[in-house]
Amino acid sequence: MRIGVLLLAFSLFLIDGSAQGYKRKKQDAFPQTPRFEKTGWYFGLGANYSLNVLHVKEAEGTVVGDSSFITNSNPIGQVGAFAEFGRYHLIENLYFFRYWNYGINYRWVRGKEGFENQLKTPLAEIPLGSGENTFSDHFLNAHVEISGVNRLSDKTFLQHTIGGQVGYGLISNRSYSTNLPGLEEKTQNRLNSNLYYRFGWGVRASKKLIIVPSIEVPILNINSFNSGRFDMPYFNSHYWPITFSVRFFLCRPYRMKSCPPVDAIGLPEGFDTEEPNK
Repeated sequence: MRIGVLLLAFSLFLIDGSAQGYKRKKQDAFPQTPRFEKTGWYFGLGANYSLNVLHVKEAEGTVVGDSSFITNSNPIGQVGAFAEFGRYHLIENLYFFRYWNYGINYRWVRGKEGFENQLKTPLAEIPLGSGENTFSDHFLNAHVEISGVNRLSDKTFLQHTIGGQVGYGLISNRSYSTNLPGLEEKTQNRLNSNLYYRFGWGVRASKKLIIVPSIEVPILNINSFNSGRFDMPYFNSHYWPITFSVRFFLCRPYRMKSCPPVDAIGLPEGFDTEEPNK
């Protein structure tokens, strides 16, 4: 949660700084009309990591007289794959916002939770063995986002994105070791929906390509609401899936559908007057 707050605060600082003015107005790294189309395709590749943010280090199970069963958990995140594909639409004359987009993505969320059991009596603590639970969920999601940018130079910028997604766990695997009786297991639903914030640094790599490495953090788990928290519950722990990815925007030069009239005065610079390939 603290990481998300710090990222949002940093973003607001950058937005405020960009409004202070500068000697020369920086050019926009995004494709300009009418030289380029306002829409195009994008794809991205990356990885997820299930960061542990809240877990029950010591939980009490069944109590018998003066004795009780105790478990100490040790949740550990693991790396999973991420991929996305979609379409973007440029926004003009809407202050900070530069484009919105929609698409689908695949997320592999995985991790494990080690634990040690013991019997606690007034005289001693008796070990009862240890074990490990693991989870592995493969989600297919549909997402929609809107993004604003802070220009750093003619070809670089900072990107701030608010997005939402809804998806379903196509494959869900669990492995269990014997746990304490009486402890309530938490688990993420197959149906998953959340809001998230994405922060990235973008560069216009070429005339037809923009590259944006970014980090994405959930800010609200809608389906498994968790009292308004952002995390995903698994076993006796809670995990915060963070996504590191690189997104590639494909920019399309504008191409006229047919040749202009012979007596036309002229065309804006950058228009391609060649007949499209048939």
